[in-house]
Order: sequence, then structure tokens, then C-alpha cells
Amino acid sequence: MKNARRFSFLVVTLIALASMLALHAPAGAQTDRNRLEASFTESAASITNRIADLGVFQIINTGTGTLEGFGPATMILGVTQDRSVQPCGPGSWTNAAIRRITVAAGTLVIRELAYVCQTASGLVATSTWTVDGASSTGAFADARGSGEGSVDLTTRTSTLSGKLKLAKE
Repeated sequence: MKNARRFSFLVVTLIALASMLALHAPAGAQTDRNRLEASFTESAASITNRIADLGVFQIINTGTGTLEGFGPATMILGVTQDRSVQPCGPGSWTNAAIRRITVAAGTLVIRELAYVCQTASGLVATSTWTVDGASSTGAFADARGSGEGSVDLTTRTSTLSGKLKLAKE
């Protein structure tokens, strides 16, 4: 009888321990997955300059970099710049963009709005972005998220930081 109680206690204890470990592991992984960090080196692939007559400049950039937690990434960015407005003084403008980030797990589509402003080190774009889950594929299909970004136009480097909630989490 004494051994039976010890055995039962041991079984209950092991089940409780296994349950705690199982619950703790996904919580840690989910927290890591809810963060989006990406960086890219970009170059111009196509330019349409209609500043003179329409005040609009359009550019398609391509790039390579990393999407943290998903590995190496390629990126295509379609941008329309409105050069007729100057949100932060002379030589500044606004951008509206769609960014496609492709990794082995799928394609993440992000919509961005940015101000491009003159700084001591040159032109820098600061943006806010939201995930377009309906347009994203693979692991990113139906994902949600938002955050901030920046592009140093002198070095052609871009960074994105924010929250990403995958639909399957």
C-alpha cells in the first residue's frame, strides 16, 4: 500500500512536471516569433522620374539581408515618392511603399509609409509599416503585425523592427 501511494505520487508529479515544461516551451517560442527584426542592403532596379511634371518619383529596389528567426531573405520594394510635399523642410518628401520579403518559409508583404528627411549624415527615411497578411504566403499567410523602419539612403541599408503574429501561432 505504501509503495502504491509512492508510485501514484511519482506518476502525478511527473505528469505535472511534463505539463509545466510543455506549457512553458511554446510560450517562450511564441514570444520570440512575435518580434520582427530585419535588415537589408538595397539597390535600385527601376526608376521612373516624373518630378518635373507630376512631382512624383517611383523606384523599385531589390535587396538581400536577413529576417530574424527565418534566415536569409531577398526583398523587393516598390516606392512612390511625392516630391511636391516637404514634411521636414526643403529637400524632404513622403513615400508610400509595398515591401515583399521572401524567405524559405514564404513571402511576407509589408505596406509602409515614410518621411524622408535631411540629417547630418544625409537623407534618412523613417517609416511605419503594417503586415498585409492577405497578400503574404506560406508561414506568413494571414499574419498580422506593425512596426517602424528606417532607410539610410547614403549607405542603402534598411531596417525593420516591430511585432509579427503568425496566423498559425
